[in-house]
Amino acid sequence: MKLVLTIVPPDEADRLVGRLIEHEFRVTRINSAGGFLKKGSATLVVGVEDEFLEDVITLIRQGCQRASVFVLNVARFERL
Repeated sequence: MKLVLTIVPPDEADRLVGRLIEHEFRVTRINSAGGFLKKGSATLVVGVEDEFLEDVITLIRQGCQRASVFVLNVARFERL
């Protein structure tokens, strides 16, 4: 399993969240700020099985002009 953290401009986040949900990926949006000018952004968090990782990356590429994407390995996942 992978955890995909994507940082996008806030005006692109809603559209990307909609695309991910359309393709049945669960996503959490966190409003954030950072960088030199502390400019507003949105951080999207998606937990995804390894076989669907490229699908998520493709949706991000198609849905955003600018994005920073981090893919982290998940050693353990539990739904409580």
